[in-house]
Amino acid sequence: MLIAVNVRWLLPNKLEGTGIYTLRMLEQIIPAHPQHQFLLIWDRPSAGPGMRKAHAFLNAKNVQHITVLPPARHPWLWWYWNSIGVPAALQRAKADLYWSPDGLPARTKVAQWLTIHDLNFEHHPEWVPTHVGKYYRKHIRRGARIASQIFTVSEWSANDLVHTYGIAASKIAITRNAPQRKFTPGPSGFSGPYFCAVGALTPRKNLITLIKAFDQFLANHNRENFKLRIAGTAHFNDPAFNEAFKGIIHRDKIEWLGRCEDDQLEELYRGATAFCMPSAMEGFGIPIVEAMQCGTPVIASDNSALTEVVGGAGMLVPTYDVLAWVEALEHMASHANEWIEKSLNHGTNFDWTQSAEPFIAALKNHEE
Repeated sequence: MLIAVNVRWLLPNKLEGTGIYTLRMLEQIIPAHPQHQFLLIWDRPSAGPGMRKAHAFLNAKNVQHITVLPPARHPWLWWYWNSIGVPAALQRAKADLYWSPDGLPARTKVAQWLTIHDLNFEHHPEWVPTHVGKYYRKHIRRGARIASQIFTVSEWSANDLVHTYGIAASKIAITRNAPQRKFTPGPSGFSGPYFCAVGALTPRKNLITLIKAFDQFLANHNRENFKLRIAGTAHFNDPAFNEAFKGIIHRDKIEWLGRCEDDQLEELYRGATAFCMPSAMEGFGIPIVEAMQCGTPVIASDNSALTEVVGGAGMLVPTYDVLAWVEALEHMASHANEWIEKSLNHGTNFDWTQSAEPFIAALKNHEE
């Protein structure tokens, strides 16, 4: 059987949620099925060689690679890639199955499997650029209807797919996320007491609440020695955040680190008093598990899949309640040690071997 896979999110040194999921799932799936051929479909010539150099399993004998141009980085190009480029490639290759880990289907008669991570664009269209949200709402909804198998990354997302799209629960399997690699406790190059946050700087991440809370935490609790270190890059300009940041008194106590990779990210978690995830909605929340594997206490919003991922191993706080976040920061500043063991124990529950098992089981059923 020839299994084609959309790998356009595998970008060397630029992996984010969907890219991490794609890479680590394939790392389990490909070696488990030497009897099948895998056709990995890239959208830029530079990505394949860079990823293959870093990850040996992508060079296995049962793996083929093709590039379908142009690079799909805009809704119009997404349409061309999924409606013309990829379908033509699937036809030429005589693919038996097509898996798209970003939830976007191809216009093809080949059997399709999709991973739909969450439906934030349905519930909060204001969180994404208008043209992006419009494309997602049209095509991911269509994909959910035509796909023979859907995967998602949490129980919460599975239930949301059932209720929002009317999909039968039996059509959905949960392949939950895990850290991009195993993280461990250890020394950190970051000095002084600080809280940290990690993720793309978008409205959904709700950093406005965190920076307001941190500002009040410094003022109300005489904690002027603390810093807030934030890792991530902005996906687009957010006027509301820019305006809120102007009102922060202790702007000099907030450090913007940009994108952190591998060891630097691990050190950021390790040295933090607590990791903060104030997101307003998440289909999973990979940084929570990464921080926990470092033994770092976690504070997160009490919504969506965050409650599921945190469980009882971290503090859950009302999403937009600034004062509640202030008190959570103060609690961690005084009692972080009470949460370290809980974090470490809970973090061991997440690994990609277990995550890929439902996919491997679905593939076995498909063969039969």
